[in-house]
Amino acid sequence: MLTVEIDIHAAISRLKLAKLIYGYRGRPKGDLEAVVGAVSATADYVVKNAASLEELDINPLMVLPEGHGVVVVDALVRRRR
Repeated sequence: MLTVEIDIHAAISRLKLAKLIYGYRGRPKGDLEAVVGAVSATADYVVKNAASLEELDINPLMVLPEGHGVVVVDALVRRRR
């Protein structure tokens, strides 16, 4: 696992909603690896496009059951003119 992925895992574990991803009260676990991948890919995009990017918003990111990925329900990408 890359250092960035370790950092993303650590950041997610500190969120209040982390217990939902980990399978709160017998509920199925969410696809944590897909969340980490989505956050990492988004961060890479922002870094590579920082000079031309005005705003990026993803809300919500639906976490599906383990092994089934994530879904971006709505996203806004605004580029500088």
